[in-house]
Amino acid sequence: MNKVDCNILFRDDVQKILSILKNNNVSKEELILKTFIPSADISVILDKLTEDGWITHDGGKYSLCRQSFAEIAGYFMQFCTPATDECNTDINTDLCEHFFMKRESEFHHSSFERELTFYENVSSGNMETVKTIFTPLGGEDFGILSKDFLQNLKYHLVVSIAMITRFCIRDGMLPEEAYSLSDVYIMKTDECRSVEEINNIHYDMTVDFTARMRQIKSRNMYSKPVILALDYISDHLHSRIFIEDIAEYLSLSVPYFSRLFKAEVGMSFSQYVSLKKTEAAANMLRFSDCTAIEISNYLCFSSHSYFIKIFRSYMGMTPKEYREKYYSTGWLNKKFIKSRNYHL
Repeated sequence: MNKVDCNILFRDDVQKILSILKNNNVSKEELILKTFIPSADISVILDKLTEDGWITHDGGKYSLCRQSFAEIAGYFMQFCTPATDECNTDINTDLCEHFFMKRESEFHHSSFERELTFYENVSSGNMETVKTIFTPLGGEDFGILSKDFLQNLKYHLVVSIAMITRFCIRDGMLPEEAYSLSDVYIMKTDECRSVEEINNIHYDMTVDFTARMRQIKSRNMYSKPVILALDYISDHLHSRIFIEDIAEYLSLSVPYFSRLFKAEVGMSFSQYVSLKKTEAAANMLRFSDCTAIEISNYLCFSSHSYFIKIFRSYMGMTPKEYREKYYSTGWLNKKFIKSRNYHL
């Protein structure tokens, strides 16, 4: 395949032509009508595709050269799983076709690092980070598993449920509990009739698994009041958090709760809140395009200068330096949506 130009297959106008020729033998005139590509341009493209062996021309009709795509499928598979006698050659051909012909625009799946970060934090019970980096299904970095948009979201949700289930079992959740919880959410997914329903189940499922893992890991470490306080802090990171409010919520006096919290957690209440807000800010700097000022405002720091001071005290660098060092491209390259109705 060295003699052919594979790059031509990525061009939008070429993909339009190949998509039409996939199941039909079509004349040049028909291609012009169906693609709206100018006659002069389409002649150049057809000549190039014919010269390189991607299409054939017979009796005034153009068609795909299946042999060429079969060969490139084998070439492409060298960079994937090595071919064996047990490999399905039809699947290999379909994989090649998907790789070259279904990308009408440049597309990249969400990064493997992003997926691991998300699942690891769910199974660790790290609610603050999970809520910070949670993103709805169906964004630009999600693959196409079905031509039906709603069904595509359902498939992605089932995959997410399955992955979270197995990460949680690995980190301590009883398999019977994890699989039963998985079954419940998959059945709820099957009943969904709208994107909103799927998004709600996705969020509820993620928070549910994370909360259960948090309880599993905290069960032998903290008393019930402290566990409730940690959950309260997690749910209110985007607000001003005062020890008086939590003490009242727990029906405890402020001095008693303050001593209890420091004795069990190992730091004062205010230090813990600052730490968790800083961790949330670090994740937003790493995985979103929000500015430091936007993050400071969202997490309700009293001022931007105070945010920089607190961030540097915990992370050893300023928010700007952290962004430059750890920013992860190719994942959440969209503004953090503060109004997404997920009660983050």
